[in-house]
Amino acid sequence: MTRSILAASVAALVLATTAQAQDADVSLGVGYDRISVGDFNLDSLVLRGDYDFSDHLAIEAQANFGVGDDTVIDSGIPFDMSLNYAVSLFGVLRLVNNERGSIFVRAGYTTAEYENSALGTSITDNPDAWAYGVGGEYRFDGRNGVRFDYTMVDYDGADADVFGITYVRHFGG
Repeated sequence: MTRSILAASVAALVLATTAQAQDADVSLGVGYDRISVGDFNLDSLVLRGDYDFSDHLAIEAQANFGVGDDTVIDSGIPFDMSLNYAVSLFGVLRLVNNERGSIFVRAGYTTAEYENSALGTSITDNPDAWAYGVGGEYRFDGRNGVRFDYTMVDYDGADADVFGITYVRHFGG
């Protein structure tokens, strides 16, 4: 149920963001995230939409799609892991925000689907977790920028470190 509500919220935010992009302070981004879970390092495409309520407060929805898998060999047995998807919703506090960029912290909730396999057996896992992070954005001009961020995803039993770089396009505002 939580996954359905989160997915519906992300979809509604993205649709509202697109529809109101010319009238509101909105940004859309596309980029790359490197997700480290235990000994596994996974690559993903990230799509993100932000809606700024003020110069310092925003809401952010993102979707990650795995673009590869990783294999770790333990006791001579290969273990594979891949990310199918992750969707997240964050509250964002911009500590510094001006025409040249911003520095921010964020906290929210994520749900994901990972696939694990070994010895011909595959298991799909759908963990939910709290996530929090920090980052910064540099704007080349009033509309285009690049964002760097780090997010810690607090899964039960295994945390994920996520490092990202994203192209950002600002609309409105």
